[in-house]
Amino acid sequence: MTEEEKEIKHVQRPVTFHKIYATNVSGEWTEYDFRIELFNEKMKVEENEEWSYLSEGMIILTPNAVKKLKNILDEAVKEYEENKGD
Repeated sequence: MTEEEKEIKHVQRPVTFHKIYATNVSGEWTEYDFRIELFNEKMKVEENEEWSYLSEGMIILTPNAVKKLKNILDEAVKEYEENKGD
C-alpha cells in the first residue's frame, strides 16, 4: 500500500451519503471503467422457481481507482486473516 493510500484524510459526508451492506458482489469491466454490483439478498421468483439476486447498488470505478481499491482490500484481508486466522 502506498503512503497516499495509508494517509488519513478528512472526509465530509453530505446528507445524500448512505451505506450499502452487501453479502455478495459481481464485477465486470468495460472499455472505460470497472463496475461492481452489490447484492444483499436473493429471492425466489414465483413464475419460474429460480433464485434472483436483489441488487442494492452499483459502484463504477476508473481503472486507477479500482487498482487503489484492490491494494486497500489486499492489505485489509491480510490483516483480517492474521487476526482471525481465516
